[in-house]
Amino acid sequence: MVMELLSNLVSVFLYIVPILYFLPFKLRCFQKAILFLLIFFNILLIRYLLGNTGAMLLLFTICTYISLVHSERLLNICTIVGSYLFCVVLDNLLSVFMQALGISIDWIKQNQLIYLTVFLILINVLCPPIAYALKRLMKKVKLNFPPKLMIMILTNLFSCLLIFLFNIVIGEYIGYTTKILVFNCILFSCYFIFSTYMIVNMIQAYMDKAQMELREDSYQKLQLYTTQIEQMYSSLRSFKHDYFNVMLSMSGYIDAEDMTGLKEYFYQEIIPKNQKLSEGTGKFNSFIHIKKPTLKGLLSSKLNYANELGIKIELEVSEDISDIHMDIIDLSRILGVFLDNAIEGSLETEMPLLQLAAIKETTATTFIISNTFIDKHIPYSSLRKMNISTKGVNRGFGLYSAHKILANYDNAFLDTEMSKDRFTQRLKITLPGRKDIRND
Repeated sequence: MVMELLSNLVSVFLYIVPILYFLPFKLRCFQKAILFLLIFFNILLIRYLLGNTGAMLLLFTICTYISLVHSERLLNICTIVGSYLFCVVLDNLLSVFMQALGISIDWIKQNQLIYLTVFLILINVLCPPIAYALKRLMKKVKLNFPPKLMIMILTNLFSCLLIFLFNIVIGEYIGYTTKILVFNCILFSCYFIFSTYMIVNMIQAYMDKAQMELREDSYQKLQLYTTQIEQMYSSLRSFKHDYFNVMLSMSGYIDAEDMTGLKEYFYQEIIPKNQKLSEGTGKFNSFIHIKKPTLKGLLSSKLNYANELGIKIELEVSEDISDIHMDIIDLSRILGVFLDNAIEGSLETEMPLLQLAAIKETTATTFIISNTFIDKHIPYSSLRKMNISTKGVNRGFGLYSAHKILANYDNAFLDTEMSKDRFTQRLKITLPGRKDIRND
């Protein structure tokens, strides 16, 4: 009785350890306790009532619970199913290896606790480096997979799962022999490797497509910025060309000592042209300090669009912005989301205003985006979740996406301030490995 209880407890750890290693988030202590009890209850059903077919109930129970705990349901379900398939493949490999050493199946059944303990030790040895590699891969990916891609991955994993379960149930029915174990081991390993290869290729294809679209969008914004600069230069050259004629006209008034006419000509002709030229060039003067073409194209495009919508623009970039310790595509996506939200938020107010500042410090670069907005009393923590937005249904992906990207950087810190009529985002990017120092 004691041995059976110990075997059941070890079996619980065999399921729970890979899940805890591979999940993209950490469970709190009481959440781990609940997960432990759920798995223990299902292990009892599998051992004494349902057999291996109870594995489906086990997976369903775990997936349901984790889905309630964390919002990234599809990713977590894929992780749980993948963890189970990993254990199945490793179980078969260990069984074949032990039989190759001369240990029979009957001995394994009679000394199940020893076998499970060896299995648990092996899992604890293999899971940490695999989990580390997966997390490195996710940091490298940095992109949010669309639901369709996640569904394709999940479908592939469930197909693999059904094949595994079918072979396990059939093997249990006809009795496990060395040949059956070897066959299952080869089948499971090949299909698991094939499925992993397919999933990696799907992810890589999506990454390539997304990166291409982002770079194309950045290139178009840079072209737009270049066109704007050329137009302003053309206006300046035209003004320079007319400068001599303007001076001659003024000299005519001076020679005639017609000060009234000169004053009228100056305020009606010269001043308006000067103001128009200043408005056309002043808004973009600060962009000369931004040395990243992709970022410069994005910011100029967004602010020019805001200006065309009648939003008052205030821009401050006083020092050169060149070394930013964040992938420029990621930074462009984050600032693009913040600026889009700032434009939409300010347009809802009577006096729309958008302020952008880029501040270069010794060890950090800070971007500040502020806009007028109407407070709808929605907590900012809620706006960061998928499908939560002040703009209606089927919206709310922007901030969620931005925070997903920021989660991959230990040197990026976002502070959000919501006052009565002003919404401000401060993104501080420090040197890699440097902790942010705040005065609370």
